Amino acid sequence: MSLSRALLIGTMLVPLAACTTSPKFAYDDAKVQIGFAKAGFKARRNPESLLAYAAKNAKGQDEVVRYNRAYGNLMLDRGKNGEAYPAFERAALAGDASSGRRLVKGQLDGVYRPEDVRMIARSVYLPLTADKSDTNTRLLLAQLIDSREIGGVEFGTADAWLNEAAAAGATKAFRSLAERAEKSGNVTLASDYYDRADKTSKADRALRQARVHYLGTEGGANQKLGHAWLELARKLDKQGAGQLAARVYRATSGGIEGSYLISVATAAGVNVLSRDQLLEAYRSAKTDQDRAKILAPLKAAARNNDPNASYELAAIYIGTRGDPNEINTLLVKAYSKGKAEALDLMISQLMRAEPGQKAADVLFDGVVKAAQNGDVEAARSLSSLYRIGGYKPTNRIESVKWLQRAADSGDAKSQYELGVDLYENGSDRDSKQLALKYLNMAAGQGDPFAQTYLKSKT
Repeated sequence: MSLSRALLIGTMLVPLAACTTSPKFAYDDAKVQIGFAKAGFKARRNPESLLAYAAKNAKGQDEVVRYNRAYGNLMLDRGKNGEAYPAFERAALAGDASSGRRLVKGQLDGVYRPEDVRMIARSVYLPLTADKSDTNTRLLLAQLIDSREIGGVEFGTADAWLNEAAAAGATKAFRSLAERAEKSGNVTLASDYYDRADKTSKADRALRQARVHYLGTEGGANQKLGHAWLELARKLDKQGAGQLAARVYRATSGGIEGSYLISVATAAGVNVLSRDQLLEAYRSAKTDQDRAKILAPLKAAARNNDPNASYELAAIYIGTRGDPNEINTLLVKAYSKGKAEALDLMISQLMRAEPGQKAADVLFDGVVKAAQNGDVEAARSLSSLYRIGGYKPTNRIESVKWLQRAADSGDAKSQYELGVDLYENGSDRDSKQLALKYLNMAAGQGDPFAQTYLKSKT
């Protein structure tokens, strides 16, 4: 039968539907009216009223389920929770599992609350748990038991329902179990549960929880739990635990377990003080023994090839006029391990070095290696070193060589300076041709000095 014919028949039934008291007729007529609306026609009667009548006057179990489920779905689609969930209740109590799951989700989402929670839990929720894959119902039962809305032998325990939900793969259950274990002080068990709840590594989770509880970033601070999580973190990530201990110490001015946090940081080679604070403490220390204690964490970390520690230690030694050999070795070590900022200090120290100073040999080798690897500033610094003299005697050939390496790396400033040098000091035509090449390269990158110089020569 075509849709238009079905709709025509529906219009012919209007008088009958208007005067009948049959729940079935009201249900069927509601379906016709809904069909009208879907087809773009105006319904002759309100399907909500028809389904409400059918749902509330249904007689047999099958009618109760079908009519109430249909009415509940229509009301839910229209955002009328107050009418939808009582209909789902009637269908669920008549044995409809799908309506029961609607109730579960509604209560979990906070949009439904039965008047008799215990009765619904016993008559609807418990039977749903026969489906071993139904995690939502188990999560809801655990929630209701925890809130003491239901209880007793017939409902079991919250832990049991959470474990069943977790066994079925519910991430939320693992998280709830983790929070329960943590609250009881068992952070090792909590760590295992968290590990199954999300993709965060156990080390990162331990560090996160330690920070949360020490600093109270998600509620009140809990020193006991913070300590327990930090101890676990030490076993999983000693360096990370040391850095966190230093952070907590600084954030709390040492007011929370100050000596313990210092010990955790020191064991990982991390200093709890900033460089300025450390330098101030170092300068104000009265004895060599006190000074050694202040720098002990940084020295330990530097020995373990921590580039940040090597860099910070070198900077402190520079500020306190420490041993040049140790300073230069630390800087080169920091740079070789990935601390790019160390190169600036290497260059600065090299440019201040006395002629032939042996302590600067390691710096020179490090800067040369950086220049050979394409670092423009390293190449330019070597060019300047040979141009003005100092640690190395002046040498025009070496100066031009390193400036050309910087220019060939694409540095417009070096291209301009090399071009001018070759043009003004070159001894033959080839030098001027090469000079123009570099000047044009710099001008092509928008260097205004190169552009002006070219105009003056052409």
